[in-house]
Amino acid sequence: MDWRNSSVWSYFTIVDNVYAKCDICKKDKSYKSSLTNLKKHLSSCHMIFLKHEQGINKNQSRTITDIDDPSSMHHSINEPSVNSTSPSLPSISSVPGTSHQTSLIDPPNVNVFTQIQNGQSQMQAENNAKVQKRKQLSIATYIPKKLTINMKKDIDQSLLSLFTKDYQPFKIVEDKGFKSFVKMLNPSYILPSRQSISKEHIPALYEKCMREMKELVLKEAEHICLTTDCWTSRNNESFMAITIHFIGSNFSLKSVLISCSAFNESHTSNNLSAEIKKTVDEWQLDGKIELAVSDNASNIKNALSSLKFKHMGCFAHTLNLVVQSALTLENDLVDKVKTIVTHFRKSTVANNKLKTYQINNGVDEPKKLLQDVQTRWNATYYMLQRFIELESSIRGTLGLLDKAPQSLNCDEWTLLKELCTVLRPFEEATKAVSGESYITASIVIVLAQGLINACTKLSTMEFQNRTHAIIKKLISNMENRDIWKNVDKSKTLCRSTFLDPRFKNLPFSNNAVQNETTKNDVIEKTSNIIYLERSKQIDEQNQDQPEYISVDTASTSNSLSIWETIDTGVAKLMSSGTSKSRAIIEVQRYLEDGILKRNLDPLKWWKYHRYNYPYLNILAKRTLCCLGTSVPCERIFSKAGLILNDRRCRLKSDKIY
Repeated sequence: MDWRNSSVWSYFTIVDNVYAKCDICKKDKSYKSSLTNLKKHLSSCHMIFLKHEQGINKNQSRTITDIDDPSSMHHSINEPSVNSTSPSLPSISSVPGTSHQTSLIDPPNVNVFTQIQNGQSQMQAENNAKVQKRKQLSIATYIPKKLTINMKKDIDQSLLSLFTKDYQPFKIVEDKGFKSFVKMLNPSYILPSRQSISKEHIPALYEKCMREMKELVLKEAEHICLTTDCWTSRNNESFMAITIHFIGSNFSLKSVLISCSAFNESHTSNNLSAEIKKTVDEWQLDGKIELAVSDNASNIKNALSSLKFKHMGCFAHTLNLVVQSALTLENDLVDKVKTIVTHFRKSTVANNKLKTYQINNGVDEPKKLLQDVQTRWNATYYMLQRFIELESSIRGTLGLLDKAPQSLNCDEWTLLKELCTVLRPFEEATKAVSGESYITASIVIVLAQGLINACTKLSTMEFQNRTHAIIKKLISNMENRDIWKNVDKSKTLCRSTFLDPRFKNLPFSNNAVQNETTKNDVIEKTSNIIYLERSKQIDEQNQDQPEYISVDTASTSNSLSIWETIDTGVAKLMSSGTSKSRAIIEVQRYLEDGILKRNLDPLKWWKYHRYNYPYLNILAKRTLCCLGTSVPCERIFSKAGLILNDRRCRLKSDKIY
């Protein structure tokens, strides 16, 4: 096999005739004499062993030279001669007014004949020009083009997306239909084997991604928010995930999964803290963590506290606990609804009749009932909402079934509708705080206050007694939970809300003490930033200062100095009092600026106004990276559930993360 078609080039890029750059670690390696050095680098540094070459066949590596030379041929083999393509011109005898004898031409028609001759010459010249412009198609045009190394590498990367993004099993490359499909798209491409993908391509892609993410975190992540959670797969294997979130240089929120590894130890606080500490040290995050968010389990709370991390319980998890606890008052009704839903989902006859009933009543796209899932937040609300939406269809269909479950009475239907009205604000709050692509810590206080106000208004409405009992239970659960009571006391959450241009100090308008405390906290933090930034400027100026200038001459000598006046002025400007006054002015200007609309992005606002608030924007970038939930980690496990599906049940844990 030609060395240029070796599978080693899937991991290297040619720099010149001597060196090639590794695509994984970006190191230059020599290949002047052979490819052995490159293969040794892959096996020793990246644990990639190239046992079977997956390059291009020898027949495909041959080049086809162009055989056509238009300059040496009068006519192309695919084109007729000039005479054959020239349009037929009228003969002299056919010209009006000419004699049938070509030798006799009437003098009045000489001009006509001359014009025809000129037309012939012009058309002949145009056709000659067209022939010269045309190029003969070579035989190589009809032969499949050779697959270059870069083309093969691009196709390999696209193939890997099937496994990393679409969660397809490795065995798909052995399926006959898929192989036939790929061959039809590009006959020159040879699919890598399942073993090659598992042992070579995926590990190389993982290492490359790890290197790029570590470079990104090291370069841009100055202050981060950490979230963590644990999960058990269908293979009964335990995993622990850790994600970090930070605001990049262009004021965009970035999220990085830094660990998702098997965790087979007992889930004690000591074991959890050791695993988190190991990951934090590996990614060089010590001293950068502003806030750590997890669920409300005592073991993970103690683990994060032992690492001296500022901890906050997941607000979405708290919302779920509040709602689930209140719904226990109506367990019988909810179980009755679950029984009906289960019957329709398990019985094909009942499901078809429900579908037919909707179609007969003018519904173009019939809907199915939703089942409650205990591990999914808001699942009960979505089940009840769909149940009420299909009320008429459910009532009509139950009357047509032979062995139908017990239906609901009128009071129960009314109670369900009232429950959906009560639970709707909690569903909206859960969706708002569970976002991953936007900041969420700044809306926790706003949501907490909004839910209390919504439940207070609901308690004044005309509902059944059973509905009012649930409302009272919801208010009691919110007021008695520690995390709910301490939301307003968290300096991090207050600072995040204050620095969100959509809210500023509005959530604290009813509490003058908290408003003043939060404002003073922001001023103090901004003052410290100003002092540090100006100190850096002084140090840089001293380093760039010419040798003949001595800033501290006046302080070290009793003699007069020409620099004494200016040095004294600079010292006064750099005093802490000036830093604080500058911070007060900047914070006050920020409060006087207009409020941003609630549906707009606050990070974009800070990006456009960073020059107006040169020091406050640094504090905003440091604070607004915090999240209000650990949902990003839980979404990782939702994706892991797709990875460990029935077609990928043999996938080992070391391939998952």
